[in-house]
Amino acid sequence: MIETRESELKRESGRIPLAKRLAAFAHDLKARAGKNGRPVIKDEIDELWGHP
Repeated sequence: MIETRESELKRESGRIPLAKRLAAFAHDLKARAGKNGRPVIKDEIDELWGHP
């Protein structure tokens, strides 16, 4: 049991935390939007998801 947990901890220590991965993803999307990017409003999101 201890060996399993130690292996799991070693595997996790090499990973980038989720918050940092999401921040990098958001940064990449923002860079791709370029100067014409704009925030998406709630009504547009609701329409994409089929919400009235």
